Amino acid sequence: MKMIYTHENRLIVSNIKNILQRRGFEVFVKNEHAVSVMGEVSAFDSWLELWLVDENDFALASMILNNLKLDSEAADWHCSKCAEENAASFELCWNCGTEPG
Repeated sequence: MKMIYTHENRLIVSNIKNILQRRGFEVFVKNEHAVSVMGEVSAFDSWLELWLVDENDFALASMILNNLKLDSEAADWHCSKCAEENAASFELCWNCGTEPG
């Protein structure tokens, strides 16, 4: 097992998890309940972590993540089908599953 991604925001980690799972990677989230120990440990130690089950998948999974628009500079987008606003890192509309475009 090898950690592929970490972030404080549960929605972002869930989105990355879904993206990798859709591509066939087996992943799981650690620290899902770490919010209960905040204040007792460093804030960074309580961030959610996304782990790959098969370390051999790390290079390909990393390449996929690097190609995503994960930075805050990327523009959010509105779904052409239902008009919902989606984060730039979302590959599908969170509401209806439509691809951007």
